[in-house]
Amino acid sequence: MVVTAERESAAEARAPTSFVSVIDASEHATEGETVSDALAESVGVQVRRFGGLGAFSTLSIRGSSSNQVQIYFDGIPLSRARNETINLADLPLDSLERIEVYRGTAPVGFSGGGLGGVVNLVTKPPSATAHTELGVSYGSFDTRKAIASHSRQLRSVDLLAHVTYLGSEGDFRFLDDRGTRENPHDDRRASRRNNAFDSVEALFKGGSTLPNGLRLDLTSEAFFKDQGVPGPGNVQFPDPWLREWRALNYLRGGQEGLLDALDASGTVFGIYERTEFRDPKGDFSRLPQDRRDETTLVGGNLAGTYYPVASHALGWFSEAVHERFAGFDAKAPQSDEPDQTRLHLSLALQDQAALFAERLLVVPTLRYEHLRDDVSATFDIANRPSAQRERHATDLWSPSIGAQIYVSPWLTLRGNVGRFQRAPNFSELFGSRGSVRGNPDLHAEDGIMRDVGFAATPEGDRRLKLRLEYAYFNNDVDDIIVMIQTSPNFFTPRNVGGARIRGHEVALRTTLLGRVALDLNYTHQDAENRSASPNFRGRQLPGRPADEVYARTQLFAAQGELYYEFNLVSGNFTGERNLNRIPTRDVHTLGAVARVFDRLTLSVEARNLTDNQISDVGGFPLPGRSYFGTVKFRF
Repeated sequence: MVVTAERESAAEARAPTSFVSVIDASEHATEGETVSDALAESVGVQVRRFGGLGAFSTLSIRGSSSNQVQIYFDGIPLSRARNETINLADLPLDSLERIEVYRGTAPVGFSGGGLGGVVNLVTKPPSATAHTELGVSYGSFDTRKAIASHSRQLRSVDLLAHVTYLGSEGDFRFLDDRGTRENPHDDRRASRRNNAFDSVEALFKGGSTLPNGLRLDLTSEAFFKDQGVPGPGNVQFPDPWLREWRALNYLRGGQEGLLDALDASGTVFGIYERTEFRDPKGDFSRLPQDRRDETTLVGGNLAGTYYPVASHALGWFSEAVHERFAGFDAKAPQSDEPDQTRLHLSLALQDQAALFAERLLVVPTLRYEHLRDDVSATFDIANRPSAQRERHATDLWSPSIGAQIYVSPWLTLRGNVGRFQRAPNFSELFGSRGSVRGNPDLHAEDGIMRDVGFAATPEGDRRLKLRLEYAYFNNDVDDIIVMIQTSPNFFTPRNVGGARIRGHEVALRTTLLGRVALDLNYTHQDAENRSASPNFRGRQLPGRPADEVYARTQLFAAQGELYYEFNLVSGNFTGERNLNRIPTRDVHTLGAVARVFDRLTLSVEARNLTDNQISDVGGFPLPGRSYFGTVKFRF
């Protein structure tokens, strides 16, 4: 007897009742793309870009703010206590195997659930067979990319080395409205200045399975980026620049079948990050800056799953992380900034209970987090570090429950409800040398997240494969932290009411005759501001488009493939008063891949075919029509 079916992904196995998207990184790594480009095409996800390739990009899931989404690298937390917002443009893509997006509830294997969900970047595993890949890409705006990858087995050790270089001049032409959007008569065509960047990412992995079944994996990742910071399109700055370093290392050990009913793993990790920002003329603030910020993080976790009986799987996860942030501004050396530290302890428990002959799966989860913050000094009214020491402790509880009903072999119903929280970060609690004054009395943001939907894979003719997923989500968030202008020069973070975000998600994938494929993602959301202020209450949250569509049609064969992509993002507001609006935009992409020999692949791609002059965040232009080509050689 032969049974043919799609294999369940590792992400779906970890979170069977959640709505999960798994992005194949290899489908996006052929041209000059980053993680932000891959995520932007996923259902339920909105990416906000402050410019073109390499520019600062943030992530929103189901209408959340960017600091409410937790991002992980092979399960190692990347979100920081200083500011949880992660620049997606600094995350690797070519070295990844896949990207897991957990919308709403998250599995037990992460230290935090996140009000907006979880994104986990999963790196490529080493290969037991020798494999080498070389590739180069070149395109518009002097964009260039080079990759080199080698994997092999040396005795009993699997090894992988991967290096990616990505850079661009970024000098694309755009329509400059000169800050007067309502007056088209002074518009002009301009070139982006001070927008060049160069980046290098290196990944090294080694793994071995010992005779007793214990698997050990060692991973080291390093990243460097040097870039100009041009500012908005109508007021470009020629001088500011930014340099970034990241070094991430972890050792993980795991074994399955301990005592015949236990799978367990443990990880120890360390991260060092450094940023240097120079703004000699004070273009981004009132005063010149020459900053050097450093973050060091060490931690470890233990996780496991116990199978007491066939119908239950009891999982747990515990982690301890110590993080330290230290900042220094050479323009004000007489007053060093205070050290800020956070101890983060987390414990999560989960049960996957299969009932009624496994037709009903119930997954209750309880997550507890304790955060202890310590800062050596705070900023006084004159914006100088004082001698006063501050300590702040927060306890977070995140209970949730999910259920899945197997209606038939091809149809499942699922739903989840849970409470999730976000603790204030260092900037919000203690302030900074800039324009932010801390507020140690802040409460954690608190949200009730709900979703319900189905996944269908209809059975029928083998020549047609179809998967359809639908989800309705309804989220209420209270005690949202926002920056309130308390004086002409300063902002203070405060808890100001909440938000109600409702929406629909539809994801369709179909393959016909093994030669034609169609992917379609549609997201609709209504992100209502529930603030107590009559000026904002009832209005739409800024930066949350009501509708977003992504479609990809692909014709493929053994010799290559042709594809067309369409992306539409509806207009959205730039401010809480809903006065200024970014217009609706659509982008068309056409590409082709040719496999000349078994080892040689050529590909070309044309983006934004209609040369749509667009922006994602008000004032920061995106590139118009552009072309890219890639050559890859495998042996």
